[in-house]
Amino acid sequence: MKPPGRIAIHSARGAALASRRRTTPAQLHRSAPAFAAITLFAAAAHTLGCSAEGGAPAAPAALSDEQRAAALLDPGALLPPRAETVALADAVAIASSRAGAGAQAASLAELAGDLRVRLFRLDQAATDAREAMELYGAAATAFRASAEPALVERACQAERRRALLAGELAHDAAVAYRELYLVSRRYAALAPPAPSGGAPPALSPCLGAIAVALAQAAAYRPSGEALRALEQEGHRVEGVALALAPGSAPGTSDAPASAASAVQVTTADASGDLVVAPPASAAPTGPVKVTAIERHGSDKGARVVIELSAPTTFDVGTLPADETAGRDARIFVDIAGATSRGVAREIEVGGALRRVRVGVQPKGTRVVLDLAANLYRRVFYLPEPFRIVVDVSTRPPVRDDEGKPGGAREVRRVVIDPGHGGNDTGAVGPTGLKEKDVTLDVAHRVAPLLARELKIETLLTRDSDVYVPLDLRTARANAFHADLFVSIHCNASDNGRARGVQTFSLAAPHDAEGTSAALAARENAARAARGGQGVDPGDPDARREVAAILSNLNVGDMAARSRHFAELLQRSSLASLSPRYPDTKDQGVKGAGFFVLAGADMPAALFETAFISNPEDEARLATADFRQKMADAIVNAIRAYREGK
Repeated sequence: MKPPGRIAIHSARGAALASRRRTTPAQLHRSAPAFAAITLFAAAAHTLGCSAEGGAPAAPAALSDEQRAAALLDPGALLPPRAETVALADAVAIASSRAGAGAQAASLAELAGDLRVRLFRLDQAATDAREAMELYGAAATAFRASAEPALVERACQAERRRALLAGELAHDAAVAYRELYLVSRRYAALAPPAPSGGAPPALSPCLGAIAVALAQAAAYRPSGEALRALEQEGHRVEGVALALAPGSAPGTSDAPASAASAVQVTTADASGDLVVAPPASAAPTGPVKVTAIERHGSDKGARVVIELSAPTTFDVGTLPADETAGRDARIFVDIAGATSRGVAREIEVGGALRRVRVGVQPKGTRVVLDLAANLYRRVFYLPEPFRIVVDVSTRPPVRDDEGKPGGAREVRRVVIDPGHGGNDTGAVGPTGLKEKDVTLDVAHRVAPLLARELKIETLLTRDSDVYVPLDLRTARANAFHADLFVSIHCNASDNGRARGVQTFSLAAPHDAEGTSAALAARENAARAARGGQGVDPGDPDARREVAAILSNLNVGDMAARSRHFAELLQRSSLASLSPRYPDTKDQGVKGAGFFVLAGADMPAALFETAFISNPEDEARLATADFRQKMADAIVNAIRAYREGK
C-alpha cells in the first residue's frame, strides 16, 4: 500500500445521484421456448396481480405530472412522443426521490415504473425495462418501511412486477423463476405468523400470484448445487428483510435460524457505545487470518481497522481505567477462529489511543486498544474485504450542537475529501480525463475559499496524487473533529448518456439493486479490489448486507442532518451552474452505502459533480470555469448550513 501522503490543512491565518441509467434502445431478440414461458408469467401477472389504474385519457395542461402520468396508463390513452413521455416519467421519479421514504414517495416511484413499462410494451426498448425495474424496487423498499399490511402488500406487488420484468428483459424464464422465488421468501418472512395452534393464514394476493407463477414455471426450477445456492440466498434475503422490518428490535429475533438477523446491534442508549457485528450464524467454516491492522490517531480520537482474510464473528468488551493498578482504559475485540501470525504484537500509536496489542486466545485472536481515557466507542464491520472498524472519540456520537431552530450552526472545521488518487484513477472519461484529477483540483479551489471567506479551518484527506484508503479518510475527519465532511466525485454511467449533478448521504438505499446502490458499490470497489477477496461489487446480496450495517450507524439525528446538508449542496450546485449551463440536469439527493461516509461522526455528503462518462459533461469538467463553479457551490452550501438554512 502506498503511503497516504501529507494532509493539507488550510486555516484562515494561512489563506491568501443512483443517476438514472440510459442504455441505447435496442430491439429484443426472442428465444422461442423461454419467451413463451415469460409471456405466460406476464399473463399471470395481469390476471392474478394488481395493475395500476389509469386516469382520464386526455390530460389538460393544468394537471400535475402525477395526474398526467396516471392518465397515460389508461390503455386507451394516446402516448405523446417518446421523448416527452420519458421526460414525464423522469419528472415523477425525481418527485419520488424528493418526497422522502414514505408511502407518497413509493406511490410516485411505482407510477413512474408503470409508465416506463407501458413504453417498454410499445417499442421494447431495454432502457425502459431497466428503469422500471429500479423504480419498482425503490417503491417496494419505501412501502416496506411501513408495517401497515396494505402497504406491505403493495411492496410485494411492486417486487413481483420487477421480477417478471427481469425475466422478460433477459429472455430467460429461469431468471424470472429465481427473482420470483426470492420475492416470495422475503414477503413470506414478513407475513403475520399463524396463531398458536391454529391453521396457517391464507396467502396474500401477491404471494398467491407468485405461487401460481412458480408452479407454472416448474420446468425452469434449478436443480442440484444451483438449487441449494438459491435456497441459501433465500435464507439471506429472509434475514435481511427481518433485520430491516419496522419495529424489529435490533439484534433480537424470534425467527428460526434460517431467518436470523443480518447483523447484531448492541447499544446501551443513543449516546452510548455501539457495536454492529455479524450474527452468530456467520461463524467461520474455514481458516481466518488477521492480515493487517491500520490505525490513525490524534489527541481527539482514533480509528483502528482490523483486516481479515475472510468473514467471521467477533465479541467486544471494555475495561475502565484502574489508576491504582496502573492500567489504562481499554477496549478489546475477540475475533473467532482467527490467527495473527506475522502481525506485530504491539503497535504504538499516541494521542487518545496509546497503543494496539494483539494476543492469542484459545478460540481466536484478541486485539486490545489501550486508551488514554474513557472514550466514546463504536465498533462495526464492513464486508468486501471483511474488516472490523473500531472508532474511539472524545466527542459523543449524539451532540446538542444544532443551535436554535432557524439559528446559526457552529461550523469551524470542514474536511474536503477528493475522491480516488494514486493508482486508483476513479472513472475515466471518453477522452481520458481522470476523476482523481478533477476531484483534487476542485478540492484545491474549495479550501482557500473556505479559509478566506468563511474563516473555516479546512483539512484535505489528500493534497496530491496519492492513494488514501476509504477507511482512513473518515478517520482523519473524525480525528480532526470536523463539523462537516464533503467527499467530491465524478459520476459515471454504463452507456455514457446520463448527465447532471447528484448528491448522496449515508443511508440504506430505497432499492438495494438500483443505481444508487450500484454507484456506491462501484465507488466501494476500489477498497474491495485492494482487499484481494475477489468481490463482485454488483452483488445485490452484498449491497443488502451493507444496507443493514449502515442503517444502524446513523445515531440520533445524524442521518437527518446529513440529508439536509446534502440537499443544500444539491441546490447550491444547481444555482451555481444554471446561469452558465442552463441544461444541467438535477439528478436529486439520494441515500446509498458509501464506505467513505461510514462512521463519520459529523454530517457528511458525497457530491457527484457531473457524469465524466458523458462527452458533454466531460468537456465541462475539463474547464477551469466549471470546476470553479463546483467549488463555489460547495462553499455556498457550507455557508448556508452554518447560517441555519
